[in-house]
Amino acid sequence: MTAEEGDRVASAYGANYDRLVEIKGKYDPDNILHINQNIKP
Repeated sequence: MTAEEGDRVASAYGANYDRLVEIKGKYDPDNILHINQNIKP
């Protein structure tokens, strides 16, 4: 996805997005796992 399509990530995960952001921040704060539909920490 391009930078302009970033809002599609949240849409793809739906109601789970906020919980996934929290988990991503805890377990991958350096954003090592950043491929495909990335959730930013």
